[in-house]
Order: sequence, then structure tokens, then C-alpha cells
Amino acid sequence: MTPPTQTRDKERTRLRILETAERLLAEVGGGVSLGEIAQAAGVSKSGLAHHFPSREQLLAAVAGHGAEALRREVMAHVDLSENRAGKLARAYVRALTSGGVDARRLFGPSFLWAAVGRFPAVDEVCERDANEWSRAFAGDGLDPTHILLIRLAAEGVAGSLGSPYLSEEQRLAVRDRLLAMCEPDWPGASSP
Repeated sequence: MTPPTQTRDKERTRLRILETAERLLAEVGGGVSLGEIAQAAGVSKSGLAHHFPSREQLLAAVAGHGAEALRREVMAHVDLSENRAGKLARAYVRALTSGGVDARRLFGPSFLWAAVGRFPAVDEVCERDANEWSRAFAGDGLDPTHILLIRLAAEGVAGSLGSPYLSEEQRLAVRDRLLAMCEPDWPGASSP
């Protein structure tokens, strides 16, 4: 039986590797080497390989970690007092347009998803995540095409945060408009 402290140490090391890989992918791009990641995480290359036997497995774990971080950020923006359709859509807009760390990291100029690249294991993680969001939004009570439009607009705002293409005044105006579009009485918002 593995002692609990040893398991926690393994989990902390794995998390440190993931967070280091995310940071280096954002800073350096997809060309960052496993050796650079291991060194920056303070582990040996064999230690990194113990947790992630291949580059593809590490990148898939990075994609999954990023997707879960975004999901947590969105769920933290759910307002439980809102007892009407569009609650999840409004949380998504609030999370992605607030300038939160995870939204900026995933959708910002370094765009973590682009740095991770296209590998079958990464594609599987992204497909699972997309399906989970689709299922969650299907129960949000708004027209699916309307929600998709709002989601893509919010992701565009997140990608423009901190750039010269989006002033603070524009961010707030777009955020307010997107939140209004998440209301069930907005034209075209209700499910057919």
C-alpha cells in the first residue's frame, strides 16, 4: 500500500509538471522540449517520463488540465440566484470576459490550445470537453445556435483581453451586450 504522503507528493509533482508545461507552451510555443519542461519543473527527464511516458500524453494532460481549469472558472461564475434559462451561458460570458487567468491563458494571444498542437490524444481530450460543454449548454434552456454564437463571441473577447484591439470600455460594453443576449426574452434566444 502506498503511504498517503507519497501519493500526495506524486500528485504535487505531476501538477507541477503540468503547470510548468502550460507556462512554457505559452511562453515558448509548441517547440518547447521535454528536457526544458523537466528542468523548469525541477524533475529529471526520467521523472517527467514516469508521469508522462510520451510527449503526446503530456500534451493531452495539459489540454485536459486547461479544460478543467476553464470549467471550474465558469462554474465559479454561476449565479445560483438566477432562476431562469441561460444561467450557464451568463456564467460563461462572465468568466471569459472578466479577464480571469484561465480564460486569458486558454484563449489569449499565446493560445494554449494552439501551442499544444494536434495529436490524437489531444484531439480526444478536446472532443470530450466539447461534448461535455454541448451537453451542459443543451440543458441551459436557450436555443443551441444562439448559445454557440454567444460562446464564440465570449471566446473572442477572452482572446483580445489585454491587446490593443479591445479597450476596457469596449470589453465592458460587449460583456453587457452578451449578458443581455443570454436572457430568455432576447429575440431568438428561446429554444424553438
